[in-house]
Amino acid sequence: MQLKTLLLTLALTTPTLIHAKDTATTTTAPYFGAEVSIWQPTYSGTAGSVAGINAKETTYHISCTKDAPKSLCQIDKPWTMIQAQDSWSLTGVYTAWSSGKDAVTATQDYSCTFTHWSESASCALTVKATGTLEGGKWSSDASTKVSVASDKVTTWGLLVTGGVESFTMPQATQTPGAAVGGVMGNARAVVTAGGQWMWCGGYVEVEGFCG
Repeated sequence: MQLKTLLLTLALTTPTLIHAKDTATTTTAPYFGAEVSIWQPTYSGTAGSVAGINAKETTYHISCTKDAPKSLCQIDKPWTMIQAQDSWSLTGVYTAWSSGKDAVTATQDYSCTFTHWSESASCALTVKATGTLEGGKWSSDASTKVSVASDKVTTWGLLVTGGVESFTMPQATQTPGAAVGGVMGNARAVVTAGGQWMWCGGYVEVEGFCG
């Protein structure tokens, strides 16, 4: 698995921006993106499914695609991503590193807040890792906070393979706690996961270089 820099992507779309493919079970959803360089495992064999939706936020479960080899994806339990109108979060566990009898499992926790999709955002990342190294127990944790400037905003496309019908269900435009109606601008997103840990003399460097 090669070391690569992940472009951490935030996502925000409206119902009118969801374009269905020829099949009714998959959708390519354009979404708001903010570029933040960090080191994480580069996974290309991932897909998202809608786990919950309303007018204010959408929850996605991110998993490896059915036939994805471990070299492309190592997510045993689905990650959870929540995209709201003014916030975004991603949590999940993955295999950060493995070799022979040694292996390290990492828990990631991203969160970002913003006022509007075209404005700057404030993001925080915490990663905790545990496992074995050279036959002994090993653990480490790291965290960082970043500000994302408005000129780093972009639009990306993402594959949604589960719960696509939820985008057109009544609850997609209903405000939580309200009997009917809701507001447009429902937040939707899936994640592109990427990268690998950088080993720095016994600890993991989140920013991608040994300081």
